[in-house]
Amino acid sequence: MATVINLNEVRAKRRRPPDPAADERRVCKEFVEAWEPIFEALELVETIQTPRTARARELLLRGLAVMLEMEQRRSGQCTKW
Repeated sequence: MATVINLNEVRAKRRRPPDPAADERRVCKEFVEAWEPIFEALELVETIQTPRTARARELLLRGLAVMLEMEQRRSGQCTKW
């Protein structure tokens, strides 16, 4: 059996401007608030170059990858990078 597509409906969907509130609902507020101190920490470990800060940078980036993956799963946007 064939699927019927109403071209008027498709065109109407494309004409609608994106809803900025929809993007805000998808991202957890706590997740967004955590980014500022995380980027400050990342800036510090990239500025001060010692073996300990290199290890801290590696751990920080690994943690960020986990956070992003969890947020993508939570928001239903699971994609591999």
